[in-house]
Amino acid sequence: MKFLAPALLLACVASAAHAQEAMYTQAATMPSPHTFVYKPMVHYWKFGDNPVTGETGTQVFETVHNLGYGLDRGWAAYLEIPANIELSDQPGGGDETDANVESLDINVKWRFTQNDTGGINTVRAALIAGAEVNVDGDFAVNPKVGGVVTIVQGRHGFNQDLFFKLNTDGDREQNLGGEGPSDAISHSTAYVYRFWPDAFKSDSRGAWYTTFEVSGLYETNGDYDLRWAPGIMFEGYRWALEFMAQLPLYQDLEERPELEWGVGFGLRFSF
Repeated sequence: MKFLAPALLLACVASAAHAQEAMYTQAATMPSPHTFVYKPMVHYWKFGDNPVTGETGTQVFETVHNLGYGLDRGWAAYLEIPANIELSDQPGGGDETDANVESLDINVKWRFTQNDTGGINTVRAALIAGAEVNVDGDFAVNPKVGGVVTIVQGRHGFNQDLFFKLNTDGDREQNLGGEGPSDAISHSTAYVYRFWPDAFKSDSRGAWYTTFEVSGLYETNGDYDLRWAPGIMFEGYRWALEFMAQLPLYQDLEERPELEWGVGFGLRFSF
């Protein structure tokens, strides 16, 4: 057991670094080489009136399957497959339902710096590049590029990401955020706090975290949307779960509906 205890502690410390990734914000963490991470998520959003179509409300049920693979030390590839069901209240009464897989999100992450200062304390930064490939209707590739910085100090974690997406196509009528013809700049900030345990020990099997996120989306048509998201997360050695809410903080939108509220649930498995 005296040889096993340090190994268990090391596993918990490595897991703690991965736990800094909140639901709506990227992190500079990634799977180890030749390791898979599978992250299924379920989201629900409720939107208000659509100023373009006149629809009086839209509900979105979304499932997301995200698969990551560690290519090499500091390199990882990701494939994200979202599937949506949209229920829209029509101007003349009644509703309309649309179900589809609109796009595949393909990305490569390169962690270009990592400074571990002892224990779980670390500062990491990564660049992320990829594209959203439309598979519903006309084929299109919407490239995007961005980066993220992750800082972990004791029980506190911080992430800051920033992305630019070039939209080569898009539909004003179906745009709920970044899906229209305008290019999009998104940014997210996440704060993660480990409230249990106060310190990792050799018999630790996981940890609980509270999370707080602020996410913004600016489109080149002038629309800007800022949201905040409180949440709670459990991280084990091989799996994790998280619950989040998402609420409007500031909205200045002329060409898409405003968010009223949203919730999300996610799991994460490493193998």
